[in-house]
Amino acid sequence: MTSSNSPESASQPFAQPRRRDALQWMFGLTAGAAVLPLAGCGGSGSDAATEDTLPEPQVLTAANGKLELELTAQYTTQALDIALSQAPAYPGVSTRTATYLRSFNGRYAAPTLVLSQGDTLRILLNNQLPPNTRQTGVGYLNFQNSTNLHFHGLHVDPREIRPGVFGDYVVDTAEGGVLPGQTRQHELAIPSDHTNGIYWYHPHLHGSSNVQVSSGMFGAIIIRDPSDRFITSSDIRERVIHVHKLNLNDGRTDSFKDSVNAPTSAFLLNGAYQPTIVMRPGEVQNWHLINTSSFYPFNPVLDGHTLWGYAKDGNVYDRRFKPMNAETTGQFGDAHWPGNALFPGNRHSLVVKASDTPGTYYLRAMKAPSSEVDEEIVARVVVEGSPMSIPLPSASDLPRYDDHIPITDQELADHGGKQRNLVLAVLNRDDERVMKPIPESEDWFAPPEEGFMADSVFAAGSVGRKLIPFQSSLTVTQTVALNAVEEWTIHSLNGYPHPFHIHVNDSYVVRINGNPVTPFWADTIPVPINGNVTFRMRFSDFSGKFVWHCHALDHEDMGMMQLVDVVA
Repeated sequence: MTSSNSPESASQPFAQPRRRDALQWMFGLTAGAAVLPLAGCGGSGSDAATEDTLPEPQVLTAANGKLELELTAQYTTQALDIALSQAPAYPGVSTRTATYLRSFNGRYAAPTLVLSQGDTLRILLNNQLPPNTRQTGVGYLNFQNSTNLHFHGLHVDPREIRPGVFGDYVVDTAEGGVLPGQTRQHELAIPSDHTNGIYWYHPHLHGSSNVQVSSGMFGAIIIRDPSDRFITSSDIRERVIHVHKLNLNDGRTDSFKDSVNAPTSAFLLNGAYQPTIVMRPGEVQNWHLINTSSFYPFNPVLDGHTLWGYAKDGNVYDRRFKPMNAETTGQFGDAHWPGNALFPGNRHSLVVKASDTPGTYYLRAMKAPSSEVDEEIVARVVVEGSPMSIPLPSASDLPRYDDHIPITDQELADHGGKQRNLVLAVLNRDDERVMKPIPESEDWFAPPEEGFMADSVFAAGSVGRKLIPFQSSLTVTQTVALNAVEEWTIHSLNGYPHPFHIHVNDSYVVRINGNPVTPFWADTIPVPINGNVTFRMRFSDFSGKFVWHCHALDHEDMGMMQLVDVVA
């Protein structure tokens, strides 16, 4: 199906999803927090004839330099409008589906947390999921109700910062973490020079992350810079939009097998199937798109409009916009590079200015490279009401940060110039690149009788060395000196653009498939199909252990991950 750039009549028949009764949340909220809307009131107000049906996650904002809350992991019953098939044609047909899924605080998607540079975030993670049960012969996949918490993209301390109080700590064993009935206290000191932008939090226990994130256990984090002059108008509405897919087995995702084998839904936006977004002619909105799906890329195009990207993964572009439309959707590097696509873990921050022509325009998920998903329509944008005259923000007002000064050849050389060549791969157990012999006591792969990913080894490792999955006692750790500057090249050996992600530190991308590109910062980088991507990193501020891995979370759970140990 090709994208039309001409608006359609707003009176076209439309299977409108019901408005979810999910604007109030059950969460534990303690001192030092305020329940406030995001920036901007928007213009789609009293003279709009059409209802805006995009749900808005609850927003919690730090007060007096602190945000403190409790997140309870629990099962909950919710009714969601879901289509368990792709939806290339409009109107779509959805089914009101009773789901019983793991959640934070009893709702699909957790609150959006808003903090400023220098603030402190304290979260008590309370695991009220039922006891773990045996679900599979793959031993480490039997802890689907144990959990932990990762703060994706934040440059914060990854250690246990004092007894019983943890930063962005995720180096638990599969049988460890926060067990059912237990709690863990997290405390994050946001650096005073932290980049502003959109980040997110989600479980990251090896073996259970895919099930839990697939079920909707995630929330957004926004870091504010009080000196940012890019968007200051109260007429520009800010919206956080989680882009997600569910895998449901009779309304549930209980086991790892469910999370990879159960039927997959069409894309949901904040839990809604094909919602309506209402804008007035000439209105400008600020959207933060977060791909919280565990496997599928999201490649956004809005008919008749250009989406003006200004940041990727919370990292602003260097005083420039990235235009995102039907013409640019496949551009960037070469035919195997994903262009505007958001792979799992990626975020786009963008501004969109509504057309001066009233009508209905479709927000589409275009087919991304090597994706199993064809084009989908994920929302309709209805432009109606009295016109507004709001200029687009100026890219010249985008902030710059010392942490994002380009990493030059000279800086790399001055800090030792260390280079690492690493690999992400799914290989058959008999492949010569897999270490032999495979220890009989370790779960390196699922046997055929399990019915999922049979005889495949999911591994991360070094070029030229035998590959080993993370759950093996033989897994390798990448040891890095504190304040080192290094250059890493990640290779994919498969026909899927494995989304590389490293905790704590951002990556400065300089080459794709060996070819120089206009450098940019990111924390999640899809590796070109059977190709490679090269980036540089400053391992500054924090020592301790964390991980790098494929952010297709079923791949990570199956072993495509390694430890990083930053030593002083």
